[in-house]
Amino acid sequence: MRSLPGGRPSPAFDRSAGDIAVPLRLQVEDRELAFISTVMTFGTATDVTVAELAIESFFPANAVTADAVHAHAGSPTS
Repeated sequence: MRSLPGGRPSPAFDRSAGDIAVPLRLQVEDRELAFISTVMTFGTATDVTVAELAIESFFPANAVTADAVHAHAGSPTS
């Protein structure tokens, strides 16, 4: 991937969260956005349809990302 146009070395991995979080990092224009994710599953669902359901949510991992998400939330999608 680094050999593709725009490729660059990966940043150092920040282990301050321990081994429970792996950030998703996206380069958007001149900013690097970082997210953490959580997955919710329904372990004791009584409906077969819900038993297969898993919801993955992404949350901003830093203030720069939170500001970018809030700014984009007010923008209309095209």
